[in-house]
Amino acid sequence: MKDAKWIYEDYEFDNRITNLMWTISGDYDENMDRGEKSFISENVALYHAVTAGGRRKFIDWTKVKKYVISRYRAGFDKDIVLGLISMGSDVVVEEKIIAERPGVYDIRKKAYDDIFANYYKLHTNNLMEKVEHAIILEKMGTSVMLDADTSRLKKALLALQHREDTVDFLKGIEAIYMDYFPLFVEADEDEKKDLRDKQNRLRGDFSDFMLEELYDDDPEESEIEASVEELADALLGESQGDMSNGSDGQSGTQILRVQEEDLEKIYEKVAYYYGSSFLPISEVKKLQNRVCQGEHGNCRIHMTDGVIRSDSRNEFQQKYVKRQQTKNVEVFRANFKICKRNVNKLKESMSRTLVQEEIMDAIPSDAGLLVANKLWRINRSSNHKVFVKNIDNNKGSFVVDILMDSSGSQRRNQSKVAIQSYIIAQALTLVGIPNRVLGFSSFLDYTVIKRFRDYESPLSANDNIFEYFCSGNNRDGLAIKATCEDLLKRREDNKILIVLSDGRPNDIKVGKGQVDDVREAYRGRVAIADTAREVRLARQLGIMVLGVFTGKEQDLMAEKLIYGKDFAYIKDINRFADLVIKYLKQIIAN
Repeated sequence: MKDAKWIYEDYEFDNRITNLMWTISGDYDENMDRGEKSFISENVALYHAVTAGGRRKFIDWTKVKKYVISRYRAGFDKDIVLGLISMGSDVVVEEKIIAERPGVYDIRKKAYDDIFANYYKLHTNNLMEKVEHAIILEKMGTSVMLDADTSRLKKALLALQHREDTVDFLKGIEAIYMDYFPLFVEADEDEKKDLRDKQNRLRGDFSDFMLEELYDDDPEESEIEASVEELADALLGESQGDMSNGSDGQSGTQILRVQEEDLEKIYEKVAYYYGSSFLPISEVKKLQNRVCQGEHGNCRIHMTDGVIRSDSRNEFQQKYVKRQQTKNVEVFRANFKICKRNVNKLKESMSRTLVQEEIMDAIPSDAGLLVANKLWRINRSSNHKVFVKNIDNNKGSFVVDILMDSSGSQRRNQSKVAIQSYIIAQALTLVGIPNRVLGFSSFLDYTVIKRFRDYESPLSANDNIFEYFCSGNNRDGLAIKATCEDLLKRREDNKILIVLSDGRPNDIKVGKGQVDDVREAYRGRVAIADTAREVRLARQLGIMVLGVFTGKEQDLMAEKLIYGKDFAYIKDINRFADLVIKYLKQIIAN
């Protein structure tokens, strides 16, 4: 690292490598990320600029990300898949660039000489490391003795240079994985058999991964997202500003082009991954006609009870959800005393604040019901109030909806969010207040709303909340709008919506074929403004909306923009009940 300083304090050289990347990629709107620049030597830095440009030109990284997520869910070892993609993308990009620009061969040779000089450990037992070294040596024209496994895998990866496009490249990666690596999962034999069957079925329908949900591009959100982003940072250097308007560069548009024939298959995939709809198709279409307008004009709705409690043949997804359910329950049990105390405290507070009160207070008044024994005050006292007026303390009946953000950005908080929702629902149910618990996330152009309990469900239904798991994106504005549709139909006098979210609405835009859509992507300021607008509309219609913030402090500003003063940021679970009732009182008073 000693030479890193002189390379990158030389602004003329820094501009040179950026211009080289632009020349190769043909896209002058892209910037070269620091993670793509080499600190080994000037030669390596120049060559990394070449490959950075090539990766932008020849590889569709949206497809790569979707592929990795899909195969991870199917039980593939993500580290091996990412390693193969890393080495394979170099092979594909290098050969295509050299075919277009033969002079790159000399740049590569000098870079490989410097890279090879920095190898300090050629004797390794790790197959992936041995193959990586072997590929470099092969391209340098150096012949060395290799064991059979290393030699075969090296040849298979080098053969990828003939792959024509990203999907063809990924097919090659999958063939290598299936041929060279066993199943890497911690599971019993039955689960391994299920995973093998699922992986074998993937061979017959490789395009299946194109219908997978996209995860939030934040390397801290979850293990799989972190791994995908680590690869993207290393090979592509993408970055995303949460508060940007989503209009800068290709990565900001988040437009996924889907062929018409694939669009027809999307509903089947939605039902397969999330469970069948509990509403008839006719009712769903009526709902879509009412709520999928404006910013959500190209969207659709899917209402489900989930893969465990609805008609679903997706055994793999059922086991996936059950594993997360077990984790949520384990965290709940580890904090059982605290949770029970919160339920009881919240129940008692709600009894005093929300439940109808029968007591009538009679207060002295200048008009009302005459009190005979106070007539003596007339002309004898300054207090002429000889009447009483009855004040009705009845606040009216209440109904509550709890809406949970179930997108991938919540993955690190899954158990926490499930427990918070359970505490609120349990207290409401014990008090006798009708309440419904829903979760929402996005799958391509569908906003999937999962129902954990309905208004009249028994107390035992609250256990369904622990089925909460996170994946995909989130279109908060549409989820809030769709939820309010049913809430407004309730007969109760007072309607409350509690939204547990991280203040980061973020969704892709699905385009049909090559048709352009002038609307900006649903992220950053666009998504925050839309969600805030739906919250205001709900309040104008008489729904009291409370936001419970479950994200990071850096996103608090977005939460404030969406919910105004009526949101709770609860860091300490011990104070959960106190803070929820405080904010409920606040929104009722307002």
